[in-house]
Amino acid sequence: MNMETILIPIDFSEVSKNTAEYGIQFAKERNAKLILLHVFHIPVYAGDDVAFMPPYDELEKSNMIGMKKFEKELREKYSFTNPIENVLKSGFLIDEIADLVEVKAIGLIIMGISDAGKLSEILIGSNSVGVVKNTNCPTLIVPEGVKYRPINTIVFACDDIEKIAETNAAKQIAEFVELFSSKLIVLTVVESFETLDQEVLLEAKKEILFEGLSYSVHFIEGDNLVKNINNFIEKHNVDLLIMIPRKHTIFSKLFHESNTKKMAFNSPIPLLAIHE
Repeated sequence: MNMETILIPIDFSEVSKNTAEYGIQFAKERNAKLILLHVFHIPVYAGDDVAFMPPYDELEKSNMIGMKKFEKELREKYSFTNPIENVLKSGFLIDEIADLVEVKAIGLIIMGISDAGKLSEILIGSNSVGVVKNTNCPTLIVPEGVKYRPINTIVFACDDIEKIAETNAAKQIAEFVELFSSKLIVLTVVESFETLDQEVLLEAKKEILFEGLSYSVHFIEGDNLVKNINNFIEKHNVDLLIMIPRKHTIFSKLFHESNTKKMAFNSPIPLLAIHE
């Protein structure tokens, strides 16, 4: 997995600041270059009989001043000496991210999110197109208030363990785990322990998902999925959760349950979405 260049979209909010602080520490550990992206909209002010639009050059200048100040504060706080490129665009955030991924050879996107409802919107998308859905770039979602800590334990949650080894995601997950010398836990979702053949469980544990990589396999029941995953994360002191965003998997199930369960998924750790 190439993580030489990391993209962090920012909007100068507290959530954005927290995400950038997480990202700069992540980049420092990987010796990576950062690209900070700010996408702004041109406001239109309506008067009695006329609409007024501020000059583009003035908007661009004021926003770039804000980005430079933002960068300076980050560098000083974390003694970050690696390159930081500030990219300023006017338009739609998702489109600009997708373009940058291609043009700048982005290896990882780090995005912040303020609550579980918005997390659902970004990852799955409803009326708008989501970042994860429309780029093949691994995307790390950092929940509000989550601070950076070393990634010692990673959980990869899936609901079809037999197909994982056949995907490109398996290779990316293995590379990510090796980059951080992390402990890997494969968390497999089953409908019910009572109805599942024990021999099937044993065979699943023997399945070779990641060649040359040491990992353990655990199982949780699909009922109360959000609660069960959160409990597992807390019990095993997990630092990062990985999922594959595709239809008809645990990933889509998590974010298409009732609003109550969506809000319950207030993950205390970042979530990394890796495509097949």
